[in-house]
Amino acid sequence: MRTARLGLWLAIVLLAALPLGTDAQQRANWPRSVAIGSASIGGVYFVIAGGYAKVIQEKLGVPSSVEVTGGPEQNIQLLAAKRIELGLATMGPLYEALRGIGWADHRYTDLRGAFPMYTSYVHWIVRADSPIRSIGDLNDKVVHLGPRGGTAEFFWPRVFNLFNIKPRRIVFGAIAEGANALRDGQIDGAFQVIGLPVPAWVELSATRPIRVMGLTPQQVETLVARFPYVSRSAIRAGVYRGQDAPLTTVAMWNAAIVHKDAADDFVYEMVKAMFANVELLATVHPAGAETLPVNIFYIDMPLHPGAVRYYTEQRIKLKDSQLPPR
Repeated sequence: MRTARLGLWLAIVLLAALPLGTDAQQRANWPRSVAIGSASIGGVYFVIAGGYAKVIQEKLGVPSSVEVTGGPEQNIQLLAAKRIELGLATMGPLYEALRGIGWADHRYTDLRGAFPMYTSYVHWIVRADSPIRSIGDLNDKVVHLGPRGGTAEFFWPRVFNLFNIKPRRIVFGAIAEGANALRDGQIDGAFQVIGLPVPAWVELSATRPIRVMGLTPQQVETLVARFPYVSRSAIRAGVYRGQDAPLTTVAMWNAAIVHKDAADDFVYEMVKAMFANVELLATVHPAGAETLPVNIFYIDMPLHPGAVRYYTEQRIKLKDSQLPPR
């Protein structure tokens, strides 16, 4: 009798631990844990992924971890191989992955969008005492493009080629490493395509004055005409210490992506939980405030059926290109 009572008590506790709106049958197909592919330490992906892990673990009851990776390209590869459950990627690398062009050696047909993250801005920094004032001054200079597989590695060489800029050397590594190298005078500039602000750059600006750089209006128009995944944008004044004026630039959106085989109910509940906890995400990093249902418009890729269910319930009209293949 005592054993039977103990078993009943354990069953009640386990049922009580399940998130509201789900049941044991639904959860049977859920992942036992969620690994989130982020990027290098010192960047926004690594920070915001911590917020996603917190939501998944605390609101859905699924243990979650943040994996340090090279960024979007590697996250796409890891997700396709089912080595992570949630990947973070910018629309540029996704655009080429879905089509099997550019960096992608084949079409990544198993990727599905889950929810919009935030905007990544093309910008770069030099030390405040640097004579560099424009992209044209980068010829024969040493530049840092963040980790291999990141959006900066994806996009900035395209910018250099388009405007015939020939750096003497391109260095790769964690964003925090790039900030330290700039502080110590080992590189001439650090470049990113990333959400605002870059944590490592904010930390650097507290000890070493920096100058934040964007693009000229003419460069913006050239890039928008050349690359369909970027749009005209501006970085508001005051994002970084000493940045007193807005900066013109281009930007691209970030998407949280899942594998097409992910359980529909899990993806639905995850998407729902992210939007319900956007205030929490905004406390993790300011860019988290952009994680809103209406911003799914910027994620031009097939969505997961679980995500489609959520947006349909919210009466958000999806584009044909966002509907998953049948």
